[in-house]
Amino acid sequence: MRSILLVGSIGAGKTTFRQRLQGLPIEYAKTQAIETFASAIDTPGEYLEVGRYKHALMLASYDVEVVVLVQSATSDETRFPPGFATTFNREVLGVVTHAGVATEAQVHDAVDHLTRAGAHRIVAVDSVTGKGFKRVQEVLCRTSS
Repeated sequence: MRSILLVGSIGAGKTTFRQRLQGLPIEYAKTQAIETFASAIDTPGEYLEVGRYKHALMLASYDVEVVVLVQSATSDETRFPPGFATTFNREVLGVVTHAGVATEAQVHDAVDHLTRAGAHRIVAVDSVTGKGFKRVQEVLCRTSS
């Protein structure tokens, strides 16, 4: 699997997504600082939400092959500004989390948020059930962009 940087708001589901992707037990854990796990870098939601921390996301992206923008389908708003993906000189994948408990309209809105942010591909997943992870793995296991 290609190395990834997870970026998203507080509660977007970045850590749960990572745990499912790596085949680990799903356990709630609030990410307090940038954490590195095998091929994944997990970041606190505050790094996206607080402007003075965004530079840390850019620096962390230099160590990965793919930046994953994580947007919860159950959130009515987004912290990703239009064109945010251009911040990174990497492939940017959009992941809609909480798709299993969201309405179709909520998933559609989350996809729109990630599209405006500039994600190249967007996949909807449910990290608890594993729905959508086959597609995520296909994208992340490719050897070229």
